[in-house]
Amino acid sequence: MKKILSIACVALVVATLTSCKKTYVTNVTPNSTYLVTIPATSWAQTTDGKSDSVSIKAPAIDSFFNDNGATLVYFSFFKGVYEQIPEVYNNVSYSYFHYTGNLVLYSQPVGGGVPVKPTSDITVKLVLIPSS
Repeated sequence: MKKILSIACVALVVATLTSCKKTYVTNVTPNSTYLVTIPATSWAQTTDGKSDSVSIKAPAIDSFFNDNGATLVYFSFFKGVYEQIPEVYNNVSYSYFHYTGNLVLYSQPVGGGVPVKPTSDITVKLVLIPSS
């Protein structure tokens, strides 16, 4: 009796495992990439005097995206070479924050002191990754 029950259990397990069908569900949500060149003259000192900043209009960052999406920002100091910020480059710390409709970039000296504005144009790559 044990032998018949064991064979029945093995047959049930084999039948269950072979009847499984693996399905792949691929939901592709496209990312958006924007390139913006910021002239060196666009940077302005903040009210506290500790950093320089520039604001970029980003209408793709709506209220829903602001709460649910991901924002990646890259700087290009040399054509075709992008570095993700936050980062320190030439003793200047670069960072950013975003809110509905805008991206604000900051430049601060690493050791404190008087902010040094960028001396050349910077290309910014803004990558928006939606999420649901």
